[in-house]
Amino acid sequence: MRTVTLLPMLLMGTMLGGCVHETTYLTDGHQSRDVMFKPEDAALTRMNLGLEYLRRGNAGQAKYNLDRAVAQDPRNADVHLARAYFYQSVSDLEQAEKSYRQVLKLNPQHGDGLNNYGVFLCGRERFDEADVMFRRAVVSPGYVQVADSYENAAFCALQHDKPQAALEYFRRALEFSPARPKALLGSAELLVEQGDDGGASEYLARYRDDHQPSPQSLWLTVRTAEAQGSVAQAQLAGAELVRLFPDSEQARRFLSNDY
Repeated sequence: MRTVTLLPMLLMGTMLGGCVHETTYLTDGHQSRDVMFKPEDAALTRMNLGLEYLRRGNAGQAKYNLDRAVAQDPRNADVHLARAYFYQSVSDLEQAEKSYRQVLKLNPQHGDGLNNYGVFLCGRERFDEADVMFRRAVVSPGYVQVADSYENAAFCALQHDKPQAALEYFRRALEFSPARPKALLGSAELLVEQGDDGGASEYLARYRDDHQPSPQSLWLTVRTAEAQGSVAQAQLAGAELVRLFPDSEQARRFLSNDY
């Protein structure tokens, strides 16, 4: 089973300068001001502050501000999503799931919420449920991280031992974002394992067009070249692998002829 990292989308609201709005008007030639406190703006400010504390490693202040954000605007799905991310980060999985469910209760078509919940479920090996979330995310109106969700669905399918589903999800991810390195290499590796070295070579060529060599790309190049009888190309790729990434597992396998 491959070790993969799925990608949650952390929705960061615009950092607000304040939570108080002033309205200025004239009465009998004199300037007057009305000051109005807006809880929904205060909630977004608290949300961003909590996420910043979490980024800095201060979980206590992060939780305090995210709890305040929820109290100030309990119907804001983005705020609940931020709190789900917090609970997931501190490994409180029960509370994380409650928060994800609240996100989708408030907005069943919340693309980031669906994607992140899918990542969460896949991490708990609830693969079929995760797949449903990814499929719902990619058709959510206005959702722009479609390629990320397809890629997440592909890696989750790999963990669930469904290589054909993974290959299809990688293909869809590349339709939306043609140069995605993980999707290109993931597709190439799956095709190598299926014996389709020609198809794998096409993905590797696309990878080389836009990205620097990596241990995985060079190792796959070695394997496809060997399978196609291109011994010289395999040796060149292997030499570059050893030169650039001498401590990698792929370099060790090349040097020991562990194909």
